[in-house]
Amino acid sequence: MRKIAFIGHDLKFINHIIDHFEAHSEYEVKKDEWQGHEAHNEARSLEILEWADILFCEWGLGNVIWYQERKKEHQKLIVRLHRFEMDTKYVKMFDYTKIDMCIAISPYIYEEFYRVAKVPREKMKVIFNAIDTERFNKPKKAKSNFHIGIIGYVPKLKRLDRAIDIFEKLYAKDSRYKLFIKGKHPKDFGWIWDNAEQREYYESIFERIEQADYKKNVVFEGWGDVAEWLQNVGYVLSVSDYESFHMAPIEGMASGAVPVVLRREGVNTIFPHQFIFETHDEAVESILEQQLVDAGMLKGFVSSNYGLDIICKEIEAVLTRQNPNKTAGEKYESTS
Repeated sequence: MRKIAFIGHDLKFINHIIDHFEAHSEYEVKKDEWQGHEAHNEARSLEILEWADILFCEWGLGNVIWYQERKKEHQKLIVRLHRFEMDTKYVKMFDYTKIDMCIAISPYIYEEFYRVAKVPREKMKVIFNAIDTERFNKPKKAKSNFHIGIIGYVPKLKRLDRAIDIFEKLYAKDSRYKLFIKGKHPKDFGWIWDNAEQREYYESIFERIEQADYKKNVVFEGWGDVAEWLQNVGYVLSVSDYESFHMAPIEGMASGAVPVVLRREGVNTIFPHQFIFETHDEAVESILEQQLVDAGMLKGFVSSNYGLDIICKEIEAVLTRQNPNKTAGEKYESTS
């Protein structure tokens, strides 16, 4: 039985993968949950170090630096990279004689970590984020085809203003449209609310909504069961300045909701081309015209490309490979 430890300060994007390995008869699983990029219970980490065969670091931050300095000869060290890490000091501190493989969650991230952070290609492999499709396979509620959703609107780069722009144009055509905004309020993030530029941005948007005649058609909701929330949503917006992958609209597709994606770098490797738009007006026209999109097609796309079982098998192949470096230069294919 292989002993695998999942290590990191934020495991929300990998918890369902951890559950998969916990249910796997050939793996024994433990977690080392850190309190921050460097803050952790060192006694717990030392215990994990003595126990594990595989050290799987979720996010390439201080967790990688601590474990690479102490990794034993027989242990594998795997690092899963998103995008956030690129703007930190940690990637420059990676010791590739100790790291067996870095998993990039999209082709865009693969290329960016090679170009900007100089992560060697022979130490990287693309394995997409995984979606637990069964969790989102729930019936849609009445009028969901008039409900636009955005999940997570902090920080500013998530571009809530663009979501409002698109919604305003839809509402002007048909007052049945509603915008559902799910996620924590910017006040819940001290580093956001204490930043003058970020705070002014959100205050201007909140004032814009407050003064609008569509005010009652904009609904803010905190965190909760996203799968349940998506039952009431027919379209999920992806309007950020940049994203490493963007789970929200993919989860929306798994629920049968149509993704509405503004073009940004790398987006064509994640979403089908017919749901990627150059302008707000193009996105609006698509929503107005595509009231009936085959939910089965949307769900099938997610299952085929990002299904939990498929992605976990790809991860397992990395974990069990005798010499991960033999995968140098492995190609990825666009899903568009």
